[in-house]
Amino acid sequence: MANTLAVPHTLTRQIIQRAGGNPFFIEEVVRSLFEQGVIVRREGRLEVTKEEGSITIPPTITAVLMARIDRLEEKTRHLVKVASVMGRSFFSRILSNVASEVEDIESRLSYLNEIQIFQESRRMGEVEYLFKHALAQEAAYESILPNKRRELHLKVAHSIEKVFSERLSEFYGMLAYHYSGAEDREKTEEYLVKAGEEALRSAASDEALHYYKEALQLYLKKSGPDSDPEKVAMLEKNIAMALYNKGRFEEAIGYFDKVLEYYWAPLPKNAVSALLKLLSASLHLLMSLYLPSLKNKRIPTAKEAEVVELLYKKCLSLGVKDPKRYFFEFMYAYKEVSRFDLTKFELGLEIFLGVSGLVTFSGISFGMSRKILDSAKHEVQENAPKLSISYEYLDLWLNYFQGNWKAIRNWAEDLVDRNLRIGEFFSAAQYLYWYGLLSIYRGSLDIAKSKVKELHEIADVYNNDFARMLKYELNANLLMEYRRLNEALSEVKEAIVFVQKTGLGIFLFDLISYEVWIYILIGDIERAEISLRRALEIRPKENAAPVELISLFRSQLEYDLYRLKEAIRNRDRLGSFEFKKKAGKSSKMLLGVSRKASQHRTESYKLRGVYYWLIDKQKEALKWWHKAIEEGERLGARLELSRAYFEIGKRLLESKGAYQMLDGLRADEYLQRARVLFEEMDLQWDLNELSRVPKFQASGYPKMASIEKQN
Repeated sequence: MANTLAVPHTLTRQIIQRAGGNPFFIEEVVRSLFEQGVIVRREGRLEVTKEEGSITIPPTITAVLMARIDRLEEKTRHLVKVASVMGRSFFSRILSNVASEVEDIESRLSYLNEIQIFQESRRMGEVEYLFKHALAQEAAYESILPNKRRELHLKVAHSIEKVFSERLSEFYGMLAYHYSGAEDREKTEEYLVKAGEEALRSAASDEALHYYKEALQLYLKKSGPDSDPEKVAMLEKNIAMALYNKGRFEEAIGYFDKVLEYYWAPLPKNAVSALLKLLSASLHLLMSLYLPSLKNKRIPTAKEAEVVELLYKKCLSLGVKDPKRYFFEFMYAYKEVSRFDLTKFELGLEIFLGVSGLVTFSGISFGMSRKILDSAKHEVQENAPKLSISYEYLDLWLNYFQGNWKAIRNWAEDLVDRNLRIGEFFSAAQYLYWYGLLSIYRGSLDIAKSKVKELHEIADVYNNDFARMLKYELNANLLMEYRRLNEALSEVKEAIVFVQKTGLGIFLFDLISYEVWIYILIGDIERAEISLRRALEIRPKENAAPVELISLFRSQLEYDLYRLKEAIRNRDRLGSFEFKKKAGKSSKMLLGVSRKASQHRTESYKLRGVYYWLIDKQKEALKWWHKAIEEGERLGARLELSRAYFEIGKRLLESKGAYQMLDGLRADEYLQRARVLFEEMDLQWDLNELSRVPKFQASGYPKMASIEKQN
């Protein structure tokens, strides 16, 4: 703009140099020159009215803005300064109330809007003004003497309480800010707590966390050693809940521990005492399931119900962070709450259902888990979204782990949305993740993609770490299983960085296990070996459940089989002996966990068959491949079933094979079955592998009827 004026080149250069390439600085300098009359319009032209040497260019943008404010008429300038105390944006009604001594406020605001110090808009049904530039608000605010600032903050707070008395909950955070500026600690703390409570109710966990941490810091500073333990516990409880809602479980557990030690009692640290309490808790569970009439029940007080909620949320946090501690503390918590009638308070039935998840996830007893779910089913009402989604994902867990996939109910369309509206992120994310995982192994690519997208949206909209971690896990599985290997590797590496940053360590060796498998598929066996060593080093530090071990054991077996094949091909007798032993052991480990988590059960049978085929025990191999097909078809595990068909067909084609058929089908028929499923699921990587199989021309066989796709 400066270059379009009839100004000396030296002045133009001075403006540009001071601006340092900042167009905002240039704009404000030129506007300031207009306001001073240095630049005027004459006969349609812009002219400079002063000598070059008499024109002063302020050294900083703040100085430019402050100079513009200082040139305003006195009462208008005062209005700008009062507005600056209210923040970058402010409501017209509040400003009019605080600056009531200034006459004709509306016309002054209109003028300030015209000269672009303010911008007018509407929000919350009110006329709102915004400082066009944050620096203008900061400059005006800094020009006010400290005592006057405190006085104005207090007047603003009182005005908000008066003007918005009927909707004050919308302004708790603003009131806390202004009372803080007024150095009224009592009122600041009061409104910080109220703002936190309101934010928790509206699922705004970021705001709640900020308000409660500010309130705790302020209270401890004010009270020092005389602080009330109950007040501290109340604030720490709310911080714990805000962290829990954000999926920051490691931090939440620390706060839960401190609060529960005050409200309840510390957990037993002596090993013998801990074991006795665990046995007692197990007895209470069995009695509540099989002999409910023998237990006297009472309704909990409001305080007891609140503590029960803290125990439960802490246990859910531990389920992500430390499964072994989760098992012990959940059973202990159940024993403590089982003396209450669990149907008589909000979380009671949810906790009872949670025991089903505990025994499912740990692989203790699928039968007991089903007993719990069945006994609670009639209590779960459609108008209770928290209970409904808990029941849905726990029932899904049980059927998925047990291997009863065809009994899993269809996706409950609106259940996630209903829970998100009430801030139940944990259950919503769990339901999405496990249904998405099931969809991957059923071969339902579009459904799995939609669940990845929904998890991503929850993570972004609510800034929830747990949802983001589950999004990484689900998407990594999806990309790996559909053999988009470079994308999968990138997703896994990004997820590893995220895990290390957030402290969700239980996911780490799972992710590194994916890395092993991806490197094997890519053919980078050296990197696969490095990643496998890393995963095995981490494993003893994490108390993982069976389903959390299954990816590690599969990757370890794939690695051992790769090395065994390599040793056999190279006629390396020592290597063959070593990896025959290792592959046999890792195969048994995978089979063991697949009994408690059916996710890779079909795959575990297939790989067991590959192991026996490689060591020339073909009859045993066929037995395990028969089991793989039988289990894959029973489950509806189309993804792993397709690869089992491919593996069997490929092996039966080998010239050294003593067996030419399995269950009455030839090699070409198995390969054709594989091709049909590969095409249905759009598995291009697998179709390319199929095209490389000797003696099999994919186009030489008639197309088969489509194998039924599970919904």
